[in-house]
Amino acid sequence: MNQDKRFQLLPFLALCLIFIGTPWLYAQNAKTNFRFTILKSTCEPQTEVLLKINGRSNEYRTDKEGVIVFDFDASSSYTYTASLYFLSDLQKSVLSFPLEKEKNIRTFYLDSPEDIAVFKQQNQTFSIEGFVKDEKDNPITGAIISIQGTGRKTVSDEIGSFQIEADYNHPIAIRAEGMENRLLNITPFLKETNDPYTVYMKEKSAGRVYSVVSQMPEFPRGGMKAFVNYLKRNLVYPPQALRDSIEGVVAVQFVVETNGEITSPVIVRHLEASMDTAALTAIRNMPRWIPGKENGRAVRCKYSVPVQFKIPRKAPEPKETPRPQKDTLNHTVLPQPPVLLQDSLKKDSLLHLQTDSILPPALLQKTANDSLIVAPADTLQKDSTQIQAPVEQPATQAPKKRNFLVRFFRWLFGIKDKEPVAPAENAATVPAEN
Repeated sequence: MNQDKRFQLLPFLALCLIFIGTPWLYAQNAKTNFRFTILKSTCEPQTEVLLKINGRSNEYRTDKEGVIVFDFDASSSYTYTASLYFLSDLQKSVLSFPLEKEKNIRTFYLDSPEDIAVFKQQNQTFSIEGFVKDEKDNPITGAIISIQGTGRKTVSDEIGSFQIEADYNHPIAIRAEGMENRLLNITPFLKETNDPYTVYMKEKSAGRVYSVVSQMPEFPRGGMKAFVNYLKRNLVYPPQALRDSIEGVVAVQFVVETNGEITSPVIVRHLEASMDTAALTAIRNMPRWIPGKENGRAVRCKYSVPVQFKIPRKAPEPKETPRPQKDTLNHTVLPQPPVLLQDSLKKDSLLHLQTDSILPPALLQKTANDSLIVAPADTLQKDSTQIQAPVEQPATQAPKKRNFLVRFFRWLFGIKDKEPVAPAENAATVPAEN
């Protein structure tokens, strides 16, 4: 009886296995094989990319061909998002997208910072495609797509499609009648080439844009003079243009909004690519203007300004005129009495001996002809350069300082100075005679 019961339970167990195993087998068969190819904009394999699935620990790295292949269940009700990272910076994702079963095979174009630096240096260009549409997904025909600073431009066709050569150095400007201008870089156009990138434009909400109004917009705090001073402080001269001595004027047109904000700057007169970019940067960083007015009401107004690039040159330094030197001694030059000299030796002589000298006639004649004899000290007092203020003489005079030759001859002949007579300390007062 127990054996019969076991046989009766077998069908039940089989049914349980079917119901339990079927979902598991279905889940195993529901996994989708994803194949993503990561390339550089030059179509070279990008081998330094890591893929992470948000909410999962799954991580996959590109192989030497830039390909990532993995199986993942994408049939659940929850949509997982995959993010791509460069191995040089795992904290910042460069691209995120949903894992969709219908888009399991895709190609992405990603350029690392090192690649972009090389492309900028070489001014590498790439062919990009896109669509121009409004917010209602209607194509915009006749939109002007231009590469700022290069002169390259094109126009969208009847379905809003366009194609143009772009680069990393210059922004992509898109303008259309009645639409707000768009300014983009090349990155979104290069990330995925399976579908052309779509640019959506908004309708202008502030109404008409005036070209001429009764009160034109004005740069704050001084008008055009203040604008020129702003450019002197904020305009960055491109180093290469500075080295090549390139000068000129870039004309920039923009819209001054009703609140004074500057929008939609475009180049209307080109000069050189780097100089065009520098001019646009200076215009975008301007402070708010005083808006234009029509009939006393602030309106949107177009305005064009010249941005001049001129290499600064140093002004020549003024030549200094020599100043007359002042006499630091402040001596008054007195006229000298004429001196009658008889010969060349007497002209160079520094001494005129007195006739009543105590020297012998023979020695007197010899010293008269000697140009090295120095005059006595009392004769030097007649020199105009030695004029001094009178000094009050003390009661006891010090012995006179004489020239060494004079002192020698006085010693030779035994001539001595007189002893100074000191005044009597207690001199008697002589009474006056009656």
